[in-house]
Amino acid sequence: MKLLNAQILLSMLFPGILFSIESAASIGGQDTTYIRKFTDQPHITFEFARRNQEIRLINPLNQNQTVNYEPNTRVNFITSIDYRWLSLSLGLFSFGATESKKKGDTDQFNLKFSFNGKRIWNTNYIQAYRGYFQNNPLESNPNWNPKSEIYPQRPDIVNFTFFSNLAYCFKPDKFSYRAGLWQLDRQEKSAGSFITGLSYRFNLIDSDTSQTMIPLSLYGDFQPNNRAVSVRQSTFTMHGGYIHTFVAKESWFCTIYFLPGVAFESGFYRPEDLKVRNFKSATTLATEFRIILGYNGLKWFGGLSAHSISYTGNRNADLWVDSNFGWVRLFGGYRFNRVDRSKGPKLIRFIGL
Repeated sequence: MKLLNAQILLSMLFPGILFSIESAASIGGQDTTYIRKFTDQPHITFEFARRNQEIRLINPLNQNQTVNYEPNTRVNFITSIDYRWLSLSLGLFSFGATESKKKGDTDQFNLKFSFNGKRIWNTNYIQAYRGYFQNNPLESNPNWNPKSEIYPQRPDIVNFTFFSNLAYCFKPDKFSYRAGLWQLDRQEKSAGSFITGLSYRFNLIDSDTSQTMIPLSLYGDFQPNNRAVSVRQSTFTMHGGYIHTFVAKESWFCTIYFLPGVAFESGFYRPEDLKVRNFKSATTLATEFRIILGYNGLKWFGGLSAHSISYTGNRNADLWVDSNFGWVRLFGGYRFNRVDRSKGPKLIRFIGL
């Protein structure tokens, strides 16, 4: 346990150094009949990805009554650079919003960066949206006609989310998480591992201070303290789960993982009187699921993946807010020749690149 705590602390402060030490000092190393390493070869990946989020405002007086918002997201074209312990992804442009006349327009920004150790990894997301529509309009207007009417739109609603997770793999000798997600390795035989870890989420939802996020037609159902104008949530989660990669003919793979967790949520919200109400700290639930299908050759790789994270809101608060995040990506990439690290600058080699 002391060793694990030390590794986690080092990974936060000096990720590159830790991952270099980790690779060099691993007892017995990785089983080369199961894993083939490509970490010394720079990778470039291009992908088409659609990200989404659903915000569910639940009436504490009637749990079956919800107001659900989601952004009208577009497909992002993203470029990623992966090399040794570092992965960086940035959206270059976006296109293809769905039914923008009926659902409105959404401005969006996404950034991802990861530190990829053999035993420990850390992934971080920044995600921001402006412009939402209510995806269950019949809740607030039973006479709503989907054929002729637009969805209720809230171009003023803004959401900013930051995710960060830190995971620990118990069997890195035969299983590589880097093979499934970043293709920095190749899993050549089927294998899996239990994992554990910690994650943090900061989520800010804000709207025009003159209008709450509860539709006017539902004011009689929601108490004044439930009619939120803005919400801020901070969530720390302890995870434990299992990842497995199924391999066919060394290059074809399917990676599946399920990662439930116990979350501790705090934060505050402002109802229509704009006075801050602090959430009572509470234990909630979080669930993460991912599936990746792909091909991982010696030079070329690609595939399709789906990823979801769900958070159950604080049931001790006057306002219940659940959040569901989803990502779907179609990706393809190329790995370049091995880099001779002995010729690189000392500082770059010192940090493990």
